[in-house]
Amino acid sequence: MTATDPLADPHTDPLLELFAVITDRRDRPKEGSYTCQLFAGGDNKILKKIGEESAEVVMACKDNDPDAIAAEVADLFYHTLVALAHHHVDLNLVYEKLAARR
Repeated sequence: MTATDPLADPHTDPLLELFAVITDRRDRPKEGSYTCQLFAGGDNKILKKIGEESAEVVMACKDNDPDAIAAEVADLFYHTLVALAHHHVDLNLVYEKLAARR
């Protein structure tokens, strides 16, 4: 990792930071927020977006386009974090599950 790499500082985790913003929007909605619109739509809206983003990841991989793959995976991560927050599942629990599988 380089100094310009967002993961260069081991105390900075972009997913945890994003998850904190998402849970803040869940707990303190802000008018006009896309995240709040997802929460308002509940599982139907959130899960539909996860399905759409998953398909877009598949297509970007099929096209072998690294930039598109990264962008679509970022979208999938975001919408998955919204689903976790909607169901009050802490991201650290996901990290624990991953660590247990090593």
